[in-house]
Amino acid sequence: MAFISPKIIEAIKAAPKEPGCYIFHGKNGVLYVGKAGNLHNRLRSYLKAEDMKTESLHQEATSLELIVLRSEIEALMEESRLIKELKPRYNILWRDDKSYLYVYFVGKDFPKVLIGHEKLSPKPFTLNPIRIGPFTDGGALRTAMKVIRRYFPYCTCLPAGRPATGHFRNCLNAQIGKCLGFCCQKTAQREEQIANRGKYLKNIRIIKKILKGESQKILKTLKDEKERIALEKIFAHQPYLFNKPFPNPTPYPLNPNRVECYDISNLAGKETVGALTTLIRHPERSEGSNSIWFPDKNSYRKFIIKSLPAGRQELRGTDDPRAIAEILARRLRHSEWDYPDLIIVDGGITQFRAAKEVFKSLNPERYTLYPKLISFAKPNKEVYGLKENDAPTPLAELPAEFQKLIELAIYQTHRFVLRYHRDKRSKEMFGK
Repeated sequence: MAFISPKIIEAIKAAPKEPGCYIFHGKNGVLYVGKAGNLHNRLRSYLKAEDMKTESLHQEATSLELIVLRSEIEALMEESRLIKELKPRYNILWRDDKSYLYVYFVGKDFPKVLIGHEKLSPKPFTLNPIRIGPFTDGGALRTAMKVIRRYFPYCTCLPAGRPATGHFRNCLNAQIGKCLGFCCQKTAQREEQIANRGKYLKNIRIIKKILKGESQKILKTLKDEKERIALEKIFAHQPYLFNKPFPNPTPYPLNPNRVECYDISNLAGKETVGALTTLIRHPERSEGSNSIWFPDKNSYRKFIIKSLPAGRQELRGTDDPRAIAEILARRLRHSEWDYPDLIIVDGGITQFRAAKEVFKSLNPERYTLYPKLISFAKPNKEVYGLKENDAPTPLAELPAEFQKLIELAIYQTHRFVLRYHRDKRSKEMFGK
């Protein structure tokens, strides 16, 4: 059995808990390129030779190079670029075409953006497509494309030659903002297509550069401030929660810029629903200790509670902690949604502990790296989550601005979830 080089062991132990790429070098060149959302945790798996790949690396690797990046999305793109550029021997040797994915751009006037394996089918998809890849992590690639599409919409409708091509009305993706809407219109709207083609092709050019890992080149060429901000958001996005510990454990947690708040509503223990709302600090209108917060209504979410056992409807009103845990767990499955710096739960110690257990159940070792979690008990005006042993902090003891933020978040979430609950009951009662 081969033993790993002491030099590499030291490099692994010193690896940061940051997203990035890693490169194993051998005497005759690059052996293997990989990526990780947490370099330290991922590389520790290489300390044990539990499979043929790792044992081979133990035998041949002489050094380890680390590239720290801003997010796992950026690591995904950089890994693809490095594999294509360096042609690592083990990546090619162990490559499975059934699992490696590519992003394809099909068509000329309004290219469709598709994800597929090395051999794309059916035939209409194979008409001189442009492809970028390979990408080794299909889940991370799909998450990245969801984030990219939010800021730079593109079309995924079937290309020419397939049934159901073209729409007299906007397709569903266009209706929800994932497509610009004119690229698949019937020929009756041809003039509008031509007029908007430049805008669509600009999005396609930006997407190609993102996938090639050329984000810095794009930033230098983009003059539209909204597009520049969108690009920064894409590469600041963390699909698997935050990887960095937060630097400011003060009574004003994290000096947050993005806050999510959760609340539950029910009627006599029945028809329980949940909701989350989001506040964002306005970067231009916030001065000194006075911050201006505005709601990000595109990030509001509604939840119908599903976790209680059948036949236990009478417990719904007495099990708010379980409901809080459910909606928080469901929210955290959506890695494509922007993550907050601070999460506020409406409720006391039981709601706080239920929410905390959700974080711990996901990954106990990384619990302290997740967004800061607090809860607010309205009757006693106490905040949980700021002291050790879950001890409460009187709201009046916190900085005035932080008090206002908590009360604003709780107020708007309570209004939103009550309105959702009333609407839901009205539809059920009157069929509207």
